[in-house]
Amino acid sequence: MEGKVAIITGAASGIGRATARLFAHEGAYVAVLDRNGAAAREAAAEVGETRGAALAWEVDLSGGAAEAAVQEVGRQVGRLDILVNNAATYLLRSFDEITREEWQQVLDTNLTAYFLCARSAAREMRKQGGGSIVNICSVHRVISEPNSGAYAASKGAVAQLTRNLAIEFAPHNIVVNSVSPGFIRTPMSIVDGVDETSTPRFIDYYINSGRIPLRRAGLPEEVAVAALFLASRECGYLTGAELVVDGGLTTTL
Repeated sequence: MEGKVAIITGAASGIGRATARLFAHEGAYVAVLDRNGAAAREAAAEVGETRGAALAWEVDLSGGAAEAAVQEVGRQVGRLDILVNNAATYLLRSFDEITREEWQQVLDTNLTAYFLCARSAAREMRKQGGGSIVNICSVHRVISEPNSGAYAASKGAVAQLTRNLAIEFAPHNIVVNSVSPGFIRTPMSIVDGVDETSTPRFIDYYINSGRIPLRRAGLPEEVAVAALFLASRECGYLTGAELVVDGGLTTTL
């Protein structure tokens, strides 16, 4: 990562923050993008305490500002080597209750912003002859739960988007891969003030039953390591691939 410039979206907390911290520790310059400006600045300050450096960018990627934000980072920093599409939103709502506006908000954040950031990043990466894009997907691309339809639909689409981008960007030496986390203990796992990875139902259904063979929820840092692997220059011949970080959950389907 030494000397590399990386953009990480949704980097103010959870997986994004852990990834920004790890990339900077490995020597990268990290652009922390998040719609929560105060949290983004706090994260950038924390990340900047490691070997690398970081700058915070307050931007709502669901509002159409994605491409301009990525382009501006490239312009100000001078290059762009890595994009980690991580920003996401989760809405607990049944299909009977979800509104069209809520549905669109999830897709704008979890899918359309990925496409727009990737396209803009690829244009910057071409200038120095290549780069790496890592899309944070989810095991929800193949499994789901009640009231998670919008999120699952968006993540299924991200999996396919990754494959298509890999094909189209390959002539420009830009690799595109994805990480599919399982149940990770992050702020997103807290619904209505309750951490779903610590509820009796979760512990009984996923942990005690062995449906998650490692018998625990994952940590953001464990997903960050997977993103680092895919973004490293040693992975230059790996594209269109998916790395599953779920404690073995999807092997028990």
